[in-house]
Amino acid sequence: MKNKIFNNFGYKILAVFFAILLWLVVINITDYSVSVTIEDIPVEQVNADVLDELDQVYDVVKGGTVDIVVKGRRSIVNGLKADDFYAYADLSQMSITNSVQVNVEPKRRSLADEITISCSDNVIQLSLEDKVSEQFPVRVVTVGTASSGYAVGDAYATPNIITIEGPKSAVDKITDVIVTVNVSSAVDDITAVDDIAILDAYGEKIANDKIVLSQEKADINVIIYPVKTINVNIDIKGTVMDGYAISEVAYQPKTIDVAGMEEDLESIEEINIDNISVSGMYESLQTIINVNDYLPEGIILAQQSADVAVTVDIEKVTSKEISINADDISLTGKQSDYEYEVELSKDFKVEISGLENVITDMTAADIKPVISCTNLIVGTNTVEIEFADLDGIKCDVMGSVTVNVIADEE
Repeated sequence: MKNKIFNNFGYKILAVFFAILLWLVVINITDYSVSVTIEDIPVEQVNADVLDELDQVYDVVKGGTVDIVVKGRRSIVNGLKADDFYAYADLSQMSITNSVQVNVEPKRRSLADEITISCSDNVIQLSLEDKVSEQFPVRVVTVGTASSGYAVGDAYATPNIITIEGPKSAVDKITDVIVTVNVSSAVDDITAVDDIAILDAYGEKIANDKIVLSQEKADINVIIYPVKTINVNIDIKGTVMDGYAISEVAYQPKTIDVAGMEEDLESIEEINIDNISVSGMYESLQTIINVNDYLPEGIILAQQSADVAVTVDIEKVTSKEISINADDISLTGKQSDYEYEVELSKDFKVEISGLENVITDMTAADIKPVISCTNLIVGTNTVEIEFADLDGIKCDVMGSVTVNVIADEE
């Protein structure tokens, strides 16, 4: 048996050698070396705290991803993807041109000896900017409408002020910081929690991973008040220019809805707008009044519009003469044992002045001329006529009036 093993031993060794050589040839033919390009490997920036110490923030201008060429055996290389590699840029090694070299290595250590990695553009370019920190108030925005008969009152956020830190250009764009709560059909106070959102001048949310908020969420408290309808009164002050008069005061609305605690609502039935003056005016006045200026403490407006539109029509005064006879004049304070005779002078007349649409159809019966006989004596008495006190109407007498008092003879 031993002789069989060692017979032609040299040939056998040579056969083994050629077999191994043939195997290597076959392997190299079927699993040959190839080069594969793998694109868009994300580059991680490490040691960014170096810039924090300088109160600066960075943005990647170029090189956020990197493409590599991987060379190795086909059986290994063909199955590789971007996820199999880790690319990073060490910001502590940033050059004076704000560029940093990108390093790429396989995530599996076993690949390090099987492949070679090369990339033609292995630099990321950064832009640097000063980091700023500012405080902003947090505003509560309500969505929806409370149940009928109720209104949204004060709304509070906790915290009501937050600190925002980030690139100056980004922080400068922030115009509003809000939290949102739905109040639809609410009849009781609301508590909620919402994410804090930062908005620009257009009301759009700002998304920037370099912006840091001191707090990401806020607690919300919303007060829900009962509603009450009250009257609106207008009291015009002052006197218009001589020769003019107020013809009409019109305003809308005549009622408004207000809200507040029940005990506060019980104490209010109306508001009085009393600071509209027409002193010395000769033209009509139109103005808008904000009713919020007239609401007492603890009461809020429970409707969208706070405006009351007021129109004060001012017209020129006209005049006309009214025909009055002695029989048109009433006598008061007469004594039963005297007779009274009224005599009007030949030039006697009464002129009334006022708004044209008011005085056009007026007669003696409307102005009610009256003479008081209380202090008259027997004989001829020169007297004055009194007229009814009519708003906006002025009566002027020309000529004279006498009353003859005659004692009855028994």
